[in-house]
Amino acid sequence: MTHCVFTRLIAALIAALGAPYLFAQLPTADLSRLEPRSARAGETVEITLHGSNLEELTELRFTNPGITAKPVMLPADEFFPRPHTVGSRFVVKVAADVPPGIYDARAVGYFGLSTARPFVVAAADSKEVTEPGNNTMPGNAMSVEINSVVTGAVASRGIDWFRFTAKAGQRVLVELIAERIDSRLDGQLTVYDSAGREVDRNRDTFGRDSFLEVQAQQDGKFLLAVSDILYRGGGDHFYRLSISDRPHIDFVYPPAGEPGSTNLYTLYGRNLPGGVLDKSSRIRGHVLEKHQVEIALPKVASTPPGFHPGQPRQGLLPGFDYTFKEANSVRIGFATAPVVLETANDAVQQISVPSEVAGRFDEANDEDVFRFTTQKDQTYWVEAIADRMQSKVDPWLIVHQVAKSEDGVETLIQVADNDDMPGFFSIDGKDTINADTIDAAVSFKSVHDGEYQVTIANQFGSGGIADLYRLAIRAATPDFQLIATAEKTLPTNRTGYSVTPLLRQGARWGIRVLCPRQDGFAGDIVISAQELPPGVTATPLTLSGMTDRGILVVSASADAKSWSGEIRIVGKASVSTAAGDHELVRDARFASLVWGHIFADSIRVRSRLTERIPLSLNQHEKAPVSIDVVEDKEWTVEVGQKLEIPVKVTDISTRVGNLTIEPQGLFGILRNPPQVNIAEKDSDGTLTINFARNGNFKVEPGRYQFTLQGTGVAKYRHNYPASVRTAAEQQRIEKLATEISAAAVRAMSTVDEARKTLDVAMQNLASAADDDAKARLRPVADNAKATLDAAEVAARQAAEKVTAVEKAKTTVVSVAKAAAAKAVEKNTKFAAWSDLITVVVTEPAITREQPEPWPPSVLARLLRQAPSRELVKPSSAGGRLYTSSE
Repeated sequence: MTHCVFTRLIAALIAALGAPYLFAQLPTADLSRLEPRSARAGETVEITLHGSNLEELTELRFTNPGITAKPVMLPADEFFPRPHTVGSRFVVKVAADVPPGIYDARAVGYFGLSTARPFVVAAADSKEVTEPGNNTMPGNAMSVEINSVVTGAVASRGIDWFRFTAKAGQRVLVELIAERIDSRLDGQLTVYDSAGREVDRNRDTFGRDSFLEVQAQQDGKFLLAVSDILYRGGGDHFYRLSISDRPHIDFVYPPAGEPGSTNLYTLYGRNLPGGVLDKSSRIRGHVLEKHQVEIALPKVASTPPGFHPGQPRQGLLPGFDYTFKEANSVRIGFATAPVVLETANDAVQQISVPSEVAGRFDEANDEDVFRFTTQKDQTYWVEAIADRMQSKVDPWLIVHQVAKSEDGVETLIQVADNDDMPGFFSIDGKDTINADTIDAAVSFKSVHDGEYQVTIANQFGSGGIADLYRLAIRAATPDFQLIATAEKTLPTNRTGYSVTPLLRQGARWGIRVLCPRQDGFAGDIVISAQELPPGVTATPLTLSGMTDRGILVVSASADAKSWSGEIRIVGKASVSTAAGDHELVRDARFASLVWGHIFADSIRVRSRLTERIPLSLNQHEKAPVSIDVVEDKEWTVEVGQKLEIPVKVTDISTRVGNLTIEPQGLFGILRNPPQVNIAEKDSDGTLTINFARNGNFKVEPGRYQFTLQGTGVAKYRHNYPASVRTAAEQQRIEKLATEISAAAVRAMSTVDEARKTLDVAMQNLASAADDDAKARLRPVADNAKATLDAAEVAARQAAEKVTAVEKAKTTVVSVAKAAAAKAVEKNTKFAAWSDLITVVVTEPAITREQPEPWPPSVLARLLRQAPSRELVKPSSAGGRLYTSSE
């Protein structure tokens, strides 16, 4: 075995044991990036995975079945009788019929499914090139042909330089794709002409990704600089850079249509086949082309299930992804009412309800006003959609009643306004998934048969052809969406880590569920986990009333077997509308943090939806503890009272110190939930929850479900089976090395004996008395020489084998020591959950105090004033004076 193979083997086996144990928490598999992270349709590439706890990887799974992967294997040899993996390397094959796009990839290993990372499939004819790494100065700029895609990464404090040539009048579009494929790069593009003058620069066009257009007046060369805005860099600051003159759609208008409808839509963009320049439509000074197309929308409104790079609420927006020829796809939303186009003038626009206005803020500080007739006592809902369709608009809604005097003078009376929808960002810092939106929604009840008007403004103050919004005005249309999420949050409450739920035997895991409700829908939503593997159960979670978040608990039996796959989380609710009663069924989408932590220099938290909901089991490890409520019942408490819940803790492994238990998912608690500490040697405790209304607990009557989460420290051995297995492998290889060394010693002994025999034969030959004797002794000497030669060859081979086995032993010993070191029992933080607890909160019963009896002087005065009436003692119902005849 060559030195190169040994080097690869050492790296492979050490990598198989995973990165250093970074977090003092029970480990889960975290995939941070793939290299390379793209391939053409029909292409086969070798990919290396990077991350933590990626141990004993067996699979690399993609959300498109046409993308398959096999681990890179070293063949069996005389030292290793079975083929073995080369660390975290896979050969990935993309079928020729896989559509270009982005797909999620997850690795599978000892710690189950990893977090998901994007993998880009390019068209089969895409011109893919790799940045050389030495283009860090303008003089070393990499030359790039138009219609190429460059794969690269920015170094710390670095700038990557490129050079391209554009023809006169050619619209060259430069696009940086980084954040959209989970890069940490906050990119910036800068273009210079051949004289070194800056032509244009851009950042934050598509989220944090940049996009700009270069249109030369004459043939010329341009320099392009790619950098992070703060000049950060490294392996996680990767990108795909597209330089092309292909079709690009900036937006579509109107941005929505009714399900099942067929209408004309106008595409606005650059290099559109059949497009016509529209000088009134400009973005950053560039005139757009427009092209009308007829589009038939599906009959049933839904959210596309594929990859979406935006924030979770953006990815959840129901719509239809439309693709025009070779251009990028655009999402056309499903309107909840007939679509009306904004007239784009300063007058108040009269509309009927229900309707959905497709509008835009044409200029800075623009405000649009819409007036409509209402029916008395009817409740109307007004919803603005802009941020969720990734328009750079922060809508603000103001509703006025239009009151008219007898002489016809109008007076506007403000009845409602709204800036943002209710947020889901956790105040207590224990949930850093960003499921919020800056879109607005408001409701009002009409007090008369008359007119109301809605004003919509853009709080960003900007305006332009692409500053689109949707404004729906309708009667209540009950609906909801579901987001499932899981993450680790360290004790600082500022740093979160993406995580795939991993159940150890006997463990429970709390999956957080967020439920944006539409139009004040206050019905019960029953959420269940489906398609669970054997040995896993989940009690359905009911979100009652206006409850819009909770914890769904999945539980593994004590004998559950290892498994890695996807599950479904489904919500069902019954709604009543004018058309009758019907059931709503909504599948949850899974959301996760992208970068693994919150940047100290950023107020934004980067999270996105993944395509599927992952779950894994590990049969080789046990849950540290089991948390159970002593009484399995539905609890009842009045507002203002305290609820005492007896808790029992069963230690499965060795717990160290207190176990801190607090309610999780109890609707209304904002921060600092009540806690109970179970001492190291104790097993029982009582959690007391005060249901008094205060600034930290917005208690309302209703039926609620929540779980108890315990956090503590236990003795844990990281991948203990690996230490046992590698120790056995070390014993095997050491025994083999001993045998090979002994064989080498025997081979040398054989050489010594053969040399002695040859020496004797040669001496006999030299001392032969005559030619006959020499003729008789020469064959003996020749045989002795041949025997010595063979022995020396065997000895050299044995020595080489010793050298090889010693290298193999060094590798195996190193891996075994690393595994043993990781498997040493360490104090490790963990989280555990109880099963769901149900509590019914009621208003306190109204009690009236018994009035004090009247003093005798008062009774005497009353008798003098009404001597003819029969007096009865004051009633506890109000203390009023009445006669028996009354």
